[in-house]
Amino acid sequence: MESLPTISIIIGVYNGAEMIGECLESLLDQNYPSYLYDVIVVENGSTDNTIDIVRRYPVRLYQNPTRGLASARNYGLLQSDAEIIASTDADCIAHPDWLRELVRPYADPEVGGVGGYIAAYARDERTMVELFLEEYAPLINFISGEHEFLPHLLGANASYRRHLLLQIGGYNERLITAEDVDVSWRIQLETGARLVYAEKAIIYHHHRTTEHGLKRLYQHYGFGEILLDTLYRECDGYPRDLNFQCRRIMGQIAALPRYMLSMLVRRWRLVRGRISPYEAEVPRLWLLIEWSNIRGKLRALKATRLMRTAEPILASDRDRLIQLLYGTTHG
Repeated sequence: MESLPTISIIIGVYNGAEMIGECLESLLDQNYPSYLYDVIVVENGSTDNTIDIVRRYPVRLYQNPTRGLASARNYGLLQSDAEIIASTDADCIAHPDWLRELVRPYADPEVGGVGGYIAAYARDERTMVELFLEEYAPLINFISGEHEFLPHLLGANASYRRHLLLQIGGYNERLITAEDVDVSWRIQLETGARLVYAEKAIIYHHHRTTEHGLKRLYQHYGFGEILLDTLYRECDGYPRDLNFQCRRIMGQIAALPRYMLSMLVRRWRLVRGRISPYEAEVPRLWLLIEWSNIRGKLRALKATRLMRTAEPILASDRDRLIQLLYGTTHG
């Protein structure tokens, strides 16, 4: 007889009323014995009717006043006694076989974490931003290769053995970005456990729909990359330093005029009826994400004093962190 582990699925949510219901329905409809898993929703002070919607479903709901996904996931972790802690986000839909495929690699006792495939949620009508993200910037679990450190899992589709999360002290609540990468790296560095990618464990993600959301996303990515480089720069084999990032940023800046030229060429081709409106917008969206990513990196370089210390970021309160990320106290 197949031996299956117990699982707690943790979702941190803030103002997720629009999508949380569909997410919970997919999680409660898994091809996995219902007595072996539960769903824990940690609400972070929403101002919409997220709580009312969550209460319609047979899940465990907790309210955590401390904002941030790291804090929410830690709060849920402490409420669970399951063998495996899985996470996804309120804007995600789980494939019916998600849990069953996610736990298969845990048959190997050396495996400490498993992540799966994050696919774009294919709505009938998608914005140009959604189409762009689906085509050019998919969410990729388990990134490794040149200039990359250890493999990592994205929080939208990740799982870990609970005792290992407890052993490393859970997620770093002082991080407001890149907390999922950080916990993946610490699991490997501090416990020696392996991470595994399960291709058939599928989560469908609602991508950003607006240019404003796209800009904020890539500022987060840039800021988080520099923050991680600062935190881990002294680890053996860490591949990125200040010189590397300066060269990369200069390369990104050098690419901006090419995107501008491509915008003009494609506008002309659009007028001539040779390409679609979406194809004409692609260079402009590349310009948008590159510039946003550069801005995020520059803000982080300033905050970390050119990657000397992460303490100015880690010691900041939420408003100060938002100001560091976006240059504003509104977020």
